[in-house]
Amino acid sequence: TEEDVLEIAKNRNLHPRVADELLHPTFRPKIEQYDTYLYLILHFPKYDNRDSSHGYEIDFIIGKDFLITAQYTDIAALEDFVSACETDKRKAKQYLTNTGELLYYLLSYLFADSLAELEKMDKRISVMETKIFHDRNKEYTYVKEISLLRREILDFRRTIHPQQSVLRSLEEEGKVFFGKEMHIYFSRIIGDYLRVWHILENHKETIEALHETNESLLSTRTAEITKNLTIMAFITLPLTLLANVFGMNMSAFPIVGNPYDFWIIIGIMFLGISGMFMFFKWKKWI
Repeated sequence: TEEDVLEIAKNRNLHPRVADELLHPTFRPKIEQYDTYLYLILHFPKYDNRDSSHGYEIDFIIGKDFLITAQYTDIAALEDFVSACETDKRKAKQYLTNTGELLYYLLSYLFADSLAELEKMDKRISVMETKIFHDRNKEYTYVKEISLLRREILDFRRTIHPQQSVLRSLEEEGKVFFGKEMHIYFSRIIGDYLRVWHILENHKETIEALHETNESLLSTRTAEITKNLTIMAFITLPLTLLANVFGMNMSAFPIVGNPYDFWIIIGIMFLGISGMFMFFKWKKWI
């Protein structure tokens, strides 16, 4: 709340601009260094196959002896991490050595949560791949499902891509703020980020390949339907022609008037259909 932010800003001597930014989400991630703390903003993607989301934002204020986080929605991963610090003595001893290491373990946990989200996405992509290549229904296409997956991957990329430059800056400024011994920790954070990014790139390439495959299968199906309709139209052409010829109003007409004129005309139609059918078979069009 605004009251919480004002109290924290007063107790920790936060810059008024930082206090103001804590009250509302920020569009882009960033890092700023002040005299006694670092101000870090990161966005983490959230995958939900019911809807596409740009994820959530966490603001970090990291001092030498305190770490403050601010979020604008409930974040299960962050709550789990805090709960582990409160209930698991072993993890608390490991995480709470200093604020630099605490930030490292928290960011690692959040990136691990992003990897879990990517695993959910991978399972859905695998199901889609199975449908397209093995269980393809001739009466159904997967354009909508693939389009939704492409949008979700795009949102995931849009959320996480700007973080790379911010994490690089955190590596440099963290080394100055906390000391050189923390350099390896922030390098590992960049490693966690790159792992997420590479898996996301693999998902992107896979869904693009599935999209192209589905488009090819859809085009093939459309061409097959068009070919069959064209063949049917040409096979029935003799019927239409004969019906129009014998339907003309003329005083004298061959065959018409004979005792078996109807069956003769039916036979001519049958021969015409058979001839067209044999012609298409000879051309290997059917």
